[in-house]
Amino acid sequence: MVEVKFYDNVADEFLNFAVIISKTDNKWVFCKHKERETYEIPGGHREPGESILETAKRELQEE
Repeated sequence: MVEVKFYDNVADEFLNFAVIISKTDNKWVFCKHKERETYEIPGGHREPGESILETAKRELQEE
């Protein structure tokens, strides 16, 4: 069984990765995974010293 929890606020230091749901030109942004035949929402792991917002911005730009 999988447990799902929802939080209104989470301290930045507890967040290890970012997942970005984004639209541009009224189209949703998905990325084709380089090792699989799937399309996925942009995201990735946090680098040392990054805020979670910096992580999200970097990952979206990289994708």
